[in-house]
Amino acid sequence: MTNYNRRQFLGVLGAGAVASTGLSQPVSAQETPVVKMGNNYFEPIGLHIEPGTTVRFEIAAGTHSATAYENRIPSDASAFDSEVISSGGFEYTFEKPGTYDYYCIPHKSVGMVGRIVVGSPGGPAEDSPIPDGDVPESEAIIEQGAIAYGSSTDGDGYSDGGMMGPGMGSGPGMMNGRNSGWGGGLPFVGGALGMLGLVGGLLYWALE
Repeated sequence: MTNYNRRQFLGVLGAGAVASTGLSQPVSAQETPVVKMGNNYFEPIGLHIEPGTTVRFEIAAGTHSATAYENRIPSDASAFDSEVISSGGFEYTFEKPGTYDYYCIPHKSVGMVGRIVVGSPGGPAEDSPIPDGDVPESEAIIEQGAIAYGSSTDGDGYSDGGMMGPGMGSGPGMMNGRNSGWGGGLPFVGGALGMLGLVGGLLYWALE
């Protein structure tokens, strides 16, 4: 095989490696991720970001709020509250590392809740299950970067082993499996692309 062909082969492998490893990173502070507020769900329900990241909570359907549990955020963080809105959105910058659990005021009773992990997990939210509905485990959120509403992270549901909270309607990404939905599917896609790159490279090597 010539040096040129070897360079082509290494380029294929490099592209596959980037695809397989670069898609599960937390959202950087320079990006503004969007959490959709739909019919009794937040999408994604779990999100991993870096400190200093601004998150936009945006109405997709209905009337909702994004309201932090005051006793389920880091002790040195301030509680955010969009108040109830029916259009547009609300932005909040997460400065302090830790775990933030939040809910929708009108739909708290039917389990419309979400979790954002800033940097590393920590704080009161890690000490007990969320009181309304279910959220993914923080470690699963970190591993996947974002978890779609309705996705299963352990085969049985979310953080306390249950499925979705009562009355929670279907939202986007309602698929079973660890990596389904908006953000959870990205590592899977990256891994598949990486495998295709590797197989293609090996075939190219063999045929030359």
